[in-house]
Amino acid sequence: MSEWDREQQGKRYEGWAFTFCKAAFLVLIFQKYSLLALSGLATLFYLLAAAKGVRQWRCWAKPPWVTIFWGAVFAQQVWQHAAWQFAASAR
Repeated sequence: MSEWDREQQGKRYEGWAFTFCKAAFLVLIFQKYSLLALSGLATLFYLLAAAKGVRQWRCWAKPPWVTIFWGAVFAQQVWQHAAWQFAASAR
């Protein structure tokens, strides 16, 4: 393996590490509301990007599926957290 290949592989690993670093930091901030907050923000920013004409996204799913997926996750989380709040207040 050449030095250039080794460096490119290292940069790829660092890119993955940075992705997980960002995710872990956001989970640290939002804690038990992480999936609710992050799926809602992903949906919002994908909708804003689409409204501004962006058509190439760097996600595992492509438009419109990524927005539909994160919107569905957000809706499920809203429902789940609302149910938990209702159950807690009924006690």
